[in-house]
Amino acid sequence: MKTGQKPYAKITWLLIILVVVSVGSLFLFPSVLGLSMERARLVRVLYKIRLPEVTIAITAGAALGLAGALMQILLDNSLASPFTLGISSASSFGASVAIILGFTHGIAWLSTSLFALIFAMAAVGLLMLVSSIMGISKKTIILVGMAVNFFFSSANTLIQYYASPDAVYQIVFWSSGSLTNAKLYDSLRLFLVFGFCLVISLLFSKDMAIIQHGERDALMKGINVNLERLLFLFVASLLASLSVSVVGVIGFVGLVAPHLCRLLGLDSPKLLIISSGITGGLMLVVADVLSKTLLHPTILPIGSITSVIGIIFLLILLIVKRRTSYEEVM
Repeated sequence: MKTGQKPYAKITWLLIILVVVSVGSLFLFPSVLGLSMERARLVRVLYKIRLPEVTIAITAGAALGLAGALMQILLDNSLASPFTLGISSASSFGASVAIILGFTHGIAWLSTSLFALIFAMAAVGLLMLVSSIMGISKKTIILVGMAVNFFFSSANTLIQYYASPDAVYQIVFWSSGSLTNAKLYDSLRLFLVFGFCLVISLLFSKDMAIIQHGERDALMKGINVNLERLLFLFVASLLASLSVSVVGVIGFVGLVAPHLCRLLGLDSPKLLIISSGITGGLMLVVADVLSKTLLHPTILPIGSITSVIGIIFLLILLIVKRRTSYEEVM
């Protein structure tokens, strides 16, 4: 009985840490909110500035963490992430188009987030179309995703080359990731999508576990492997697309969060799906705190913070795995 409870105890502790860090971020960072502060100003700082940032950090981080876990389970590849499919580059291209059109033609109503979402979903549609034609295998999805990524990255570089300096500055700022422009309704919308995708993922978690042990066994048990692969390819892409359209490109959360959960022994698809969402939210809240406090009052790009954390973690993980392999050989 105790053995069965242990993984869920770890998940509970992750959830408690997330709540504590989030509340601390709300009241303590980048500066402490004192009770002596004028009430109107206190309410404004809390509800207009800090609460939207904390809630979007939790929801976007959770969405990216869940998307990363699904991608790694789906492709059976520990280096897979939501951005393996070219979603980030497609979103960046869409945002760049909106920004450049706004600067050059004065089309003020163009929404950067909307364009980013449209192009990200277009990339997903293209990926799913080509994959279904060529065969829905793990290798096909990765190769097509890489092709989509390189295409939109090249297109983004090309249009920036002809854009005005002001437009390029705005594009770079958006691409670096930021939580400052998010509103509470963005968090609510993302939370609803995350909740729906989490429920769908948990309903199919047993099938994922069977597929991980071998596609042949899964087929013999009546599981439609190709259909489920397409379904969760769409789910992971939807989560990543919505997140990127709101907060910009924030890398490494979807890659690192599932690895952190595996280090805690949360390996099964069901446990990994739940814990990766919590860990992703925790990672982004911590990155938000660091971005606001390291060079206060300057706010660092949150995408840079997550990238540095991700690179350090991957290096540590490689060292630990190499040492473990060496000890096994000896």
